Amino acid sequence: MFKEIRKGMMAGIGVVVLTRERVEEATRKLVKEAKLSEEDARRLAEDLVESGEKQFAKLEKAMGDAFKGGLDNLGVGRQETLERVKHKLDALEIRLSILEKAHEAEKEGA
Repeated sequence: MFKEIRKGMMAGIGVVVLTRERVEEATRKLVKEAKLSEEDARRLAEDLVESGEKQFAKLEKAMGDAFKGGLDNLGVGRQETLERVKHKLDALEIRLSILEKAHEAEKEGA
């Protein structure tokens, strides 16, 4: 599952890079055709790329939130929760071992 999500995210990053290249190509064409000054073309390219990056960041956050929500709905524990449970289990195993030894010592002494 992680690999598929990673592939999707990487594809999204590729789209941002591809979009930047396309925007720069389009603005160079407009400058060449004298429909836009170089300064205006640069500002337009920056604005469009910045807007695209913001949209991608929003999409990335929404996907992350959806993924976390899906895991929560499936009842999958977070790493820190699993670590706490493991520590508690380890402590219980130690206590049980101590009680078993004490019980056997009582049997032998009785």
